[in-house]
Amino acid sequence: MTKPPDFYIYRGEGNQAVLGTLRACRKLATAEQSARTVMLVTIDPPIAAGTLPAGVSTNVVGLSEHGPKPLEQLKPGDTGSAEMWEVYEFGQGKLGVGLSPTIARVNVYKARPALDSKGNIMAVPAAARAAIASIIRALESDPGKGKT
Repeated sequence: MTKPPDFYIYRGEGNQAVLGTLRACRKLATAEQSARTVMLVTIDPPIAAGTLPAGVSTNVVGLSEHGPKPLEQLKPGDTGSAEMWEVYEFGQGKLGVGLSPTIARVNVYKARPALDSKGNIMAVPAAARAAIASIIRALESDPGKGKT
């Protein structure tokens, strides 16, 4: 069984060839770069070959916090923001993070957003959002609920 994505990235500001595709992200590790913590994540689907400079990974990128809510604290329905860093492949499984976040600033979604036929994110109906919020509040207030 494949591990589910930790979150999704889609759209934002920067390299539109990278941002125009909804990508599932799975956390690999963290690295320190320029006094910032950069989360290394695999992305699916990978970035198209030739979009990034030679030597830059197309299936692993770095993400650093940008915005009020840390990526690892996002809950279903939450949206965050991150800066995307180039990750260089040095061979033998060794990766290196670029000097600064040069690819883009991306939107981060804890749950997979629904897209319409034009690639726009469809808004969740207010009634559905309220029902989900109610369930989450109930589960958070009584940790024993939902266990079998």
